Amino acid sequence: MATTFGSLWRWDGKVTRGTYALFGICGLAIKHNLDRFIAYKFGYHWGVSTYFDPLERAAKFSPLSSTDKQFLSILLITALPFIWIGVTMTLKRLRDAGQPLWLTLLFFVPIINLLFFGLLTVLPSQQADSHSTNAGRRTPSTSPYWPTTRTGSAAAAVVLTALLGVAVTWGILRLAGNYGLTLFISLPFVMGYLAVAIYSRNQQADSGAVLGVVSLSLLLTGAGITAIAVEGLICLLMAAPLAWLLAIFGGFLAMLIHGRANSPQATPSMLAVMLVSLPVLLGVERVAPPPVPRFQVHTIIEIAAPPEVVWKRLIEFPPLPAASEWPFRLGIAYPIEARITGEGLTAGRECRFSTGSFKEPILAWEPGKHFAFAVSDEPLLMKETSPYENIHVRHLEDHDFQPERADFELVRLPTGGTRLEGTTTYQNKMWPGMYWRLWTDAIIHSIHNRVFHHVKALAEADVHRN
Repeated sequence: MATTFGSLWRWDGKVTRGTYALFGICGLAIKHNLDRFIAYKFGYHWGVSTYFDPLERAAKFSPLSSTDKQFLSILLITALPFIWIGVTMTLKRLRDAGQPLWLTLLFFVPIINLLFFGLLTVLPSQQADSHSTNAGRRTPSTSPYWPTTRTGSAAAAVVLTALLGVAVTWGILRLAGNYGLTLFISLPFVMGYLAVAIYSRNQQADSGAVLGVVSLSLLLTGAGITAIAVEGLICLLMAAPLAWLLAIFGGFLAMLIHGRANSPQATPSMLAVMLVSLPVLLGVERVAPPPVPRFQVHTIIEIAAPPEVVWKRLIEFPPLPAASEWPFRLGIAYPIEARITGEGLTAGRECRFSTGSFKEPILAWEPGKHFAFAVSDEPLLMKETSPYENIHVRHLEDHDFQPERADFELVRLPTGGTRLEGTTTYQNKMWPGMYWRLWTDAIIHSIHNRVFHHVKALAEADVHRN
């Protein structure tokens, strides 16, 4: 169907996959360069990675200055025509392919919308697909090597998807060393989609089948990754909630597209788009890596001792009791003791963790008020759990998690006690940053609390002795 400029703004009608691809690619190129030009005029950096994690980008504009507000307002105004055209074209493409129109919502999901765009560029028109169905019934595969039973189809889907997951994970981690959006968002989504698309070749998928084949695929993938010693169990468990949700999302999308009796079967071109999208997105991440976010964790405790007493126990403390908190029992590094020689900014402080010791150059020294140090010679963040004695985990050895400094403020309370406030500033190269922050913030809070409660017990014991 021919598409005129005027029809771009209308909701009715249909567009073919070729037209959709042409307008989508051209629109993306124009929009990106327009955004770069606007950002350049305001003195901001703008790259491809800016679209990957909008929550991180929004956090950089908090609180908003007048310049920030003007910049974001212009971005919004200039984005409205592109959003309108993108939505209308997606609606028409879905209508042409005979798919549910509410799938247009995927247009607004970062990363997933790129995969969805690629899928719509190869999904055949409903008319063209009518020859592959017979009276609304799915035509089974005629290959003698392809299973025809539900169990056989599920097994094929699980095994093939798991092989893909293990191979791609190995390639990303061992060759590219990129713990980014391709690994944690795109790959699970693609695995979920492919698992259900493969299952649907001879079977009509339902929600139970989606949950089953997707969950088993991820479970087998995790076992394979552990078996080849690419990652340990702890990191896999941390990544599992996000991976499972995205894989289920991809699986249900495949069920909607391929799982109905009269829906088109997954063609080689559809599967190829999903597979090719992974190295393409990985390449984009390598060429235009997103900026490394900086986070802060703040913890407060009140101690029934004056700041002078708390200060002495804060800058140096004897060995702590055995760790009992959940992160440390899983292998996360935890503090054991701190020693200091000298005073002031030239003092030498060393902290011993469960995975090793490191120097802490003093950055601030105000007795009874403010104490701060940097982190150097960083030990491993954790010791991974694995069937093997020692495994080389790239993100641990390369220190993707990097604490920068720790600040401690001592505030005298009217009661004569002390409010101890600790702030740790760190960077984490693993993406999406907002997801991994849930884990790293909890770990740092546990470290703060472990030290703070030890300091509290020592300082209050000192007061009682005196």
